[in-house]
Amino acid sequence: MKLFPNDHSSRRLWSQVRAVEPYPPGVCPVPEQIAGTSFFPGGTGLWCETAPDVPPLPIGGVMILGHDFHSLAGYEESKRNIAENLRSPTWRHLLTLLRAVPISPETCFFTNVYMGLRDGEATTGRFPGSRDPAFVQRCQEFFIRQLQVQRPRLILALGAFVPPFLAPLSPELSGWGECSGFRGLDEAGLSTIAAASFAQADHGCALVALTHPCLRPANVGRRSWQSLRGDAAELQMVRHALHLAGLDVTA
Repeated sequence: MKLFPNDHSSRRLWSQVRAVEPYPPGVCPVPEQIAGTSFFPGGTGLWCETAPDVPPLPIGGVMILGHDFHSLAGYEESKRNIAENLRSPTWRHLLTLLRAVPISPETCFFTNVYMGLRDGEATTGRFPGSRDPAFVQRCQEFFIRQLQVQRPRLILALGAFVPPFLAPLSPELSGWGECSGFRGLDEAGLSTIAAASFAQADHGCALVALTHPCLRPANVGRRSWQSLRGDAAELQMVRHALHLAGLDVTA
């Protein structure tokens, strides 16, 4: 097993997740952080495949921001394997996108807007905690904490549920709460945000709203950016945002 010391920045951040408690019905806490490659808060949030030990948090890199980690049953399976299944649809399609842009996964922090696990086995649809306004606010406050720690220059927001979660946190993202789905964002020219400021974090960064990797083959064909459509549109959104962020993440 890779060395994952208690003073590692990911462990320190994970120890602060209790700030989102209490968990609403249908949501349970993560019992223990997985040491291998896995989204935060279920695991490190780091790409551990090429490093002898758990690598440091990529400060100033890319934040890959999903909806929620998994169900309790899914977490337990990943815990037994010491990492998430990189052949799952989410990881497989996400890594394909990162290679195509390209962005090195070593420069990414893989995390989620909602903390905790879905109680049971269900993994699709809205996160149960999203129906509790007080819990949503606590998770929004913890997202700001994640920004303060990683200070990403680019955020890739995965799936339709993430943009409305982020919209109240930055004036530049207000349109993300007003547009209906990806079609609305694309038509309004809001899929890529050059620079969003988050006052509580004293930090700004570029953002892109992307189709969730799990459903990307079925849904990416509907995306549009300038004269491009489908997969080419999403890839160019990310490349454009990288340019806006002045970020070279191919090394």
